[in-house]
Amino acid sequence: MGKPKMKSVSSPKVASYPPKTVVSKKAGKISKPVGKQGAKLQKKQSGGPKNAKKPQKLPTDKENSLDKSKNSEKKVAKFSHSVKKTAVNRGVKRKSDSDNKGDDGGTKKPKLEELSFKDRKIERQKQKSNYELTQRAKVIWNTVRVKKCSNEKRCKLLTELCGLIKGKVFELLTAHDTVRVIQCCLQFGSEKQRQEIFDEVKDSEKILQLVKGKYSKHFVMKMLRYGSKEHRSYIMTCFYGQVSKLVRHREAAEVLELAYNNHANAKQRSAMLEEFYGPRFAIFKEEGIHTLEDILEKQPDKKQGIMENMLKMLSQVVEKTVVKHSIIHKALLDFLVHAPTKMKTELIEGMRDIVVQILHTHDGARAAMHCLWYGTAKDRKAIIKSFKTFVLKICKEEFGHLVLLAMFDCVDDTLLVRKVIIDEMMKSISEIAEDPYGRKVLLYLLSARNSTHFHPQVVQILQKGDGNPTSKKDAQLRRQELLAAASGPLLSYVSENAKELAYSKSSCLLMIAVLTHAKGDKVEGYQAIASLAAAEFIPALAGDGEDQLNEVHIIEHPAGHLVIRKLLQHQKTMLENATEGNESEQLFSDILLDAVEEHSLQAWTRANRGALVLASLLDCGRAESRQRAINALKPVLKNLSKINTKGMQVLKEKLQTKK
Repeated sequence: MGKPKMKSVSSPKVASYPPKTVVSKKAGKISKPVGKQGAKLQKKQSGGPKNAKKPQKLPTDKENSLDKSKNSEKKVAKFSHSVKKTAVNRGVKRKSDSDNKGDDGGTKKPKLEELSFKDRKIERQKQKSNYELTQRAKVIWNTVRVKKCSNEKRCKLLTELCGLIKGKVFELLTAHDTVRVIQCCLQFGSEKQRQEIFDEVKDSEKILQLVKGKYSKHFVMKMLRYGSKEHRSYIMTCFYGQVSKLVRHREAAEVLELAYNNHANAKQRSAMLEEFYGPRFAIFKEEGIHTLEDILEKQPDKKQGIMENMLKMLSQVVEKTVVKHSIIHKALLDFLVHAPTKMKTELIEGMRDIVVQILHTHDGARAAMHCLWYGTAKDRKAIIKSFKTFVLKICKEEFGHLVLLAMFDCVDDTLLVRKVIIDEMMKSISEIAEDPYGRKVLLYLLSARNSTHFHPQVVQILQKGDGNPTSKKDAQLRRQELLAAASGPLLSYVSENAKELAYSKSSCLLMIAVLTHAKGDKVEGYQAIASLAAAEFIPALAGDGEDQLNEVHIIEHPAGHLVIRKLLQHQKTMLENATEGNESEQLFSDILLDAVEEHSLQAWTRANRGALVLASLLDCGRAESRQRAINALKPVLKNLSKINTKGMQVLKEKLQTKK
């Protein structure tokens, strides 16, 4: 039979929070707990007074009440032990509010973790030995660099500033704020002050260390700009033997690029570039300018060693993708020009994805052209794909646009060129047509290597890629396929922007090239020009300046009348070489005569350029068009003798020969 259930009596409750403790002045000693709860707890721990009544013990709750009282005693003991341990470890007494005040009654400095970020920064700066010097130097710098500062005040402050930094220049060049102070001294200081500053860092190891610094490199760049010839020469000599390492360093490469492009003479450039040829050229510097062509001509037996060393060094540069500097571009071009085919192929395979990064310089663009000429079909495909989204920028670059011309000449995969290059060009055709280099790209698609649009030197450069080992397709077929891809958008652009193109001296050549070489229906373009010619003719006044050129009639515009004459001349050439299939095409002369009324043609005789247009119309190669023009001019033939202009003389000669 089970035991009868009885209600349990809970043990006396103990406070759930710890009692207050008083820390004595001596470290590590804690007094007895105070307060009501403390007294109760003390009685409980000590067993209470002798006459205190003991709680009634029930047989069923005995163990339960004892367990609870023991747990409460353990908690109190544990808390008092932790407080004692903390006090002993710290070894200091707990301070009251009155102790937090200094002798003068003010509050003491708060801890660093209690300060804001800006205040913590100031506190850390104060701990540095040069804090006061830095603060004063920055105050002077902030005054000196202002343009309104007078020369007398600036000289006085710079003298003080140079005195402050004397003996500590190298140390101050490592911080972002103090290096600007010293740069200001170089910019506005005297030659003597610059010399004193430079003397403190005049050591090759120090210069190389400064060149590699994130902030100190700016001091070297300022020294190259404002220093004397001797200062620049000394800095250049510090680079000798270290060019191959510096060119791969992120910070130092920027200084080396500035020195090579803007401050080095031909001899110094040659000395820097020689280090790519081998260790011997890095250590031993000979007098004079030594190009790779000269070295290989004098010492042909060393060609293999030089090429192997260049391949090794340039491969490392390409792997790190630090190829944006012009000294690298020059080294790449030298290697691609003189290296054997096998070595060329190896380097091109490694750099085909970064060719787009070297197009902005003279040597880089030519190196990219060699990559296209001597790369495999796979290399060419990778290079073309890397141009995606950058086509507009490349078209507008002075040297980069030549790479596109070389691409049009050698890449057999015209479908890939159309999808990646031409389609992207046509999306921004107006922006490309307005740019002088962009127009060259469009003109090359229309009439490649035409002497009218391209300088003979440019043609000679492009001819170096002829006969390359990779291109197999016929050059004429390749050009026709590219022209067919670009003709449609170009014809639409010309018909929609006829006036802007015809009235521009530079863009009118593009308009003429489109209407003479593009494939497709050109009627809309002819009609757009004819509508401009059909407008009412009002002779321009002699006093009209260039501002009124856009308001004059197309016949009197210096570019507009040339467009009409060139189109009529092209028509004559086309009819002379025409086949039976081309006889049915609608000609520009017919569209022009249909749009312009007879009295307008008669009015053109009063202008010199108008008479030249009429002379071209009489010589357009179409007998029917010539007769229509003569019939329109018959009423005014008697009055033509009264007009004495060069254009009228040409018109009279044409009228006499065509009668």
